[in-house]
Amino acid sequence: MIRTVLPALLPARLHTTLRSLLLASLLWSMPAMVASIIGPQLMGGSVEAAEKKKTRRVPTIREITYKRLSEAQLMIDPEGMPVAEGEKRPEPKGTPQDAIEMLLRLKDRRGLNSYEKAQVWNTLAFAYYTIGDTPGTINAYEQVLVQGVITESLEQSCLQALYQLYFGEEQYARSIEYIERWETLKGAQDPGVTFIKATAYYQLKDWPKSLDAALLVEQLANQMQKTIKENWWYMQVVLYLELEETDNVIGVLEKLIINYPKKQYWMHLAGMYDWKGQDDKSLSAYHAAYTQGMLTKETELVMLSQRLLNAEVPYEAASILELGFDTDVIEKNEKNLKLLAMAYTMAQEMPKAIIAWRDATEFAEDGEIHFRLAQALANEDRYKESVLAYREALEDKDIKHVAEVQFWLAIALMNLEEWDDAMVAFKASEKSDKKKAKTVRQYIRYIRGEKRRQEELRKMLEL
Repeated sequence: MIRTVLPALLPARLHTTLRSLLLASLLWSMPAMVASIIGPQLMGGSVEAAEKKKTRRVPTIREITYKRLSEAQLMIDPEGMPVAEGEKRPEPKGTPQDAIEMLLRLKDRRGLNSYEKAQVWNTLAFAYYTIGDTPGTINAYEQVLVQGVITESLEQSCLQALYQLYFGEEQYARSIEYIERWETLKGAQDPGVTFIKATAYYQLKDWPKSLDAALLVEQLANQMQKTIKENWWYMQVVLYLELEETDNVIGVLEKLIINYPKKQYWMHLAGMYDWKGQDDKSLSAYHAAYTQGMLTKETELVMLSQRLLNAEVPYEAASILELGFDTDVIEKNEKNLKLLAMAYTMAQEMPKAIIAWRDATEFAEDGEIHFRLAQALANEDRYKESVLAYREALEDKDIKHVAEVQFWLAIALMNLEEWDDAMVAFKASEKSDKKKAKTVRQYIRYIRGEKRRQEELRKMLEL
């Protein structure tokens, strides 16, 4: 069965997505007073929208704590601090590392309530992430979740950050754990998050659970009238392959070629049809890829021509080869020219077949090619040329079917009324293959009769 691998589409996006999430979480988790210090909008979120999400009563954060958190954020991400038009951006009092040291001291200050501690750890998480300390980031977020009652928006953002961080660290079971906690808190499932869960199960080689999640992704997207992303469907292809469910692989690939018509999907679909023994569908898929300009390599075009020839569509096979030669994609060599000649011969395009067979003889002294050229010439009643080609074929000492070559040489000589040479060729054919004895004797009797008749006619004309 054709195998494939899951494209690494998810991890490459984690850094950008996670950074946006960490920045946004600093705003969403603070009440309006803190937001007024940091800025009314961050990463496209509004204070009003964030405040509406809070459904829990949390302890009050004192102004001195607000100021320390604001100072820390400025040190962590000075460029991210919004300022009013015309105002000068404040200068940070230190580096992200300085912010970490300040926040570590702040979290241990006596008198901080649980929500203030949670905000300190939340800011620490962003600081650790900024300096590339993933274990520190994870630990900080987990500390946020154990500090007591926090806003729902802060809890959601922490859970979301944690499942992405654990996924990036290849701790897939922990990633799934936090995804499920996030889903429970949110009270709903999201196709994008469910796709991460499917990918995590895939990495754990739990194909059935991964497939369940992957199918749920499609279901959720349809319910929410969202566009189903390419890699969401491709995940299903990968999993059905792992589970050896060929019909389902084909079904998903057929969706992919409609919505994301790429070469890799057409080729994969054609291969799966081959696997199922559905040759006509396989050829149709390959040809569809060709008509869309997706087959650009010599091997692909020659393969398609061979399949068309086998399916008795010779003229189309020849047309593909000719275009390949004209555009220099297909090399003119013995093998490819022989295929072209065979296609034209099957299509009964004998003048073109003759040109192709003759071109093929220029690349190899193959008696078989000369024989096929001779046959094409004889088919067009070009007997003199065919005789030369038959004789060139016989110069190849390794040629197979010598009897056949001699026999058809004799027929060509008969048509030229070269009776003696024809008889010699017929006898050579019989000598190589005793099975032709009866047929050869009949032709020899015919030749002798014709010779007598012509001799008598000549004598009559001399009178």
